[in-house]
Amino acid sequence: MWEKFGDSEWNIPQARSTVAQLRHHAGDGREYDGIELFLALCEYLDLLHGKHGFDYFYTGAEQAALAAAVQEMRGPEVEPDPRSERLVQPVNAAVTLVEGRDLVIWLEGQPDWQRQIGLCLRAMYAYLDQLYGGPGAFNQLLKPAELERVAAR
Repeated sequence: MWEKFGDSEWNIPQARSTVAQLRHHAGDGREYDGIELFLALCEYLDLLHGKHGFDYFYTGAEQAALAAAVQEMRGPEVEPDPRSERLVQPVNAAVTLVEGRDLVIWLEGQPDWQRQIGLCLRAMYAYLDQLYGGPGAFNQLLKPAELERVAAR
């Protein structure tokens, strides 16, 4: 049995499958932005996790090793550098990582699947914050070459 995806009723495989299907049925607006952000962050976590992809949240030594690799690639800078090649917005998302945090709050206040996506996104942000070094630290994506080095660890 799979672990629940944060406080969501869904587990990670269910969430990925359900949200991918919703992409084809959701209208425009904030719900769709949430879907795009969720799918983009799943793809990013697939790259960070390496050959096995993102099908569970790392814990213990596995998480510590990934966090050390991410933080080594990222360096000590916590604030985004506008001159950097690192993105503050996933390529396939309509919102930046900072805007996504506000979107999470809005989605969690909605009913049904929108709430579930918000809860899943909250869990992803919490996990990525841990990997990046603490609360609010996940505010830029690693560059493709950095991602490759992290995944190859």
